[in-house]
Amino acid sequence: MRIAVMGSGGIGSCYGGMLAQAGSDVTLIARGAHLQAIQQNGLEVMQREDSFKVNVPATDDPSQVGPVDLVLFTVKTYQNQEAIPLLKPLIGDDSLVLTLQNGVESAGEIADVIGADHVLPGAAYMIGNIISPGVVRQGTFPARIAFGESAGPRTPRAEAVQETLTKGGITTELSDDVDKVLWSKVLYNTPANGLASVARIAPRDLMDMPQGAELFKMAIAEVAAVANASGVDIGDDDVQTAISLIANRPLGARGSMQIDLADGKPLELEAIVGCVGRIGRNLGVPTPIHDLVNTMLLPHISGPPEAPCA
Repeated sequence: MRIAVMGSGGIGSCYGGMLAQAGSDVTLIARGAHLQAIQQNGLEVMQREDSFKVNVPATDDPSQVGPVDLVLFTVKTYQNQEAIPLLKPLIGDDSLVLTLQNGVESAGEIADVIGADHVLPGAAYMIGNIISPGVVRQGTFPARIAFGESAGPRTPRAEAVQETLTKGGITTELSDDVDKVLWSKVLYNTPANGLASVARIAPRDLMDMPQGAELFKMAIAEVAAVANASGVDIGDDDVQTAISLIANRPLGARGSMQIDLADGKPLELEAIVGCVGRIGRNLGVPTPIHDLVNTMLLPHISGPPEAPCA
């Protein structure tokens, strides 16, 4: 299977490196110093107690790659307007794009440009960071991906993707209800990233405070209400799982948006937090906690706000 990774930052490079090491024909689509280092020296993936290096083709121009069998789309969501049209040279008659972005809407955005038949909605469960140009660290074990067909039941093409990912050492769940997969991630990821970013402490540290634990429960309940109003069945067990995932995170472990906030980078605020309130308003579901969190973080959406005039 010929694979392109669109958005080969920390997460995309980890997945792409693992697949390349396992023998898949992988091309990384990256930019800047990270791209130059991969082109000159290969890609190094640091894992728990070991690391590996692979010589993998890399470019910033998808038109140099041509049609592939599978695209892993790991671009930051605020880059979608620019990045999604760049998918077109990668798409042939049978090409598939596996979306691995935050939120619940990217599959639809991509389908509007290349057609729904080419899209497999999915979710990434991986912490990956660029340590230095050409070097990434995998911070979550095992690396995991969950995905499925938008229409529901699994298909031979989705099973072929699962087989390829599994051979690459990626734990893969092929779901018959991918909408629930996406909302189940939002159920914990949105409160964890949003509340912890506002509080400026890690999610687990906030959860350990009685007031923080109660706030998380209310925020998770808001996401569940919006999901259910959207037609996705989120029950009490799912809510408890989300609470447990936050409560059992390592102390000090921060979410991706919290790291970007601390580093002064743009935020995936709309995909992670804003979408919950926006979808809720369209469905008549109140989301006061998410609306507050979104407003508090909005000045930082494009990076550090300008200092006020003296």
